[in-house]
Amino acid sequence: MKRSLLYLINLILLSSCGISNKNSSNTIYISFYPIYDFTKKIVGDKINVENLTPYGVEPHDYEPTTLDVRNMYDSKGIFINGLGLENYYESLPKEIKNKTYVVTDNIEIMKINNVIDPHVWLSIPNAIKEMENILDEVIKLDADNKDFYTSNFNNYKNNFLNLYNDYSNKLKDVKNKSIVVSHAAFGYLCKDYGLEQIYVDGLTPNKEPNAKDIERIIKTIKEYKISTIFYEELVSPEISKKIANETGAKIEVLNPLEGLSKEESKNNDYLSIMKKNYDKILEACNDTL
Repeated sequence: MKRSLLYLINLILLSSCGISNKNSSNTIYISFYPIYDFTKKIVGDKINVENLTPYGVEPHDYEPTTLDVRNMYDSKGIFINGLGLENYYESLPKEIKNKTYVVTDNIEIMKINNVIDPHVWLSIPNAIKEMENILDEVIKLDADNKDFYTSNFNNYKNNFLNLYNDYSNKLKDVKNKSIVVSHAAFGYLCKDYGLEQIYVDGLTPNKEPNAKDIERIIKTIKEYKISTIFYEELVSPEISKKIANETGAKIEVLNPLEGLSKEESKNNDYLSIMKKNYDKILEACNDTL
């Protein structure tokens, strides 16, 4: 409650100062990269799309600035993942919540240790459902361009399905069906392909695992002869390195697409990064210690 009041006070102050993004009225603000990419693919140049989470920042860690809040207040709409990913959402003013749309509606969720896993976008079938949800909402915001948005969606849906089907064939006969990850972000992806996610720690990427957790992972890697330990770019690799030293496994990066660097965003999109992830998983699952 205190935080919401603070936001409202800041909005009033900004209104009196005239500080805002001039294009906010035709802008959809997005909570983090995958939803930004999906929305941009659908709307093209018809609506401005802005990603709220800065380059190289986890969406779990992002907090809106006063200007962000003002721009959201003036915007066409706000799209978020929901499922607990955006920690700041409950503190936003009612006026912003009223124009906020959760793109994961009607998607079957998974839980890890009774905690909802928000990483639904790492499943391509789920990503397509998110795009369908985005399409529906965009058409409500701008019905005049319905055919344009629907055509874009259909084109990209086919690209998503082609990638998904390609790796469904490649991953069905791999030697090892288990992957080891530092952060339990890849459960939806693994479910798509009949793989098992063995995680060093749960859904909190920066939490330090205890000695018992590390011992369990080392034992599992040796038992199943797992060749690779995956960690994320925005998370320290030190624990993964320690386990690798104990087991002889190598370490490699998997990208959960939560917080891309500026350089990555110039040369990649959701599909290209997912293909890189699949290639690394495919290699790891066809290799053994």
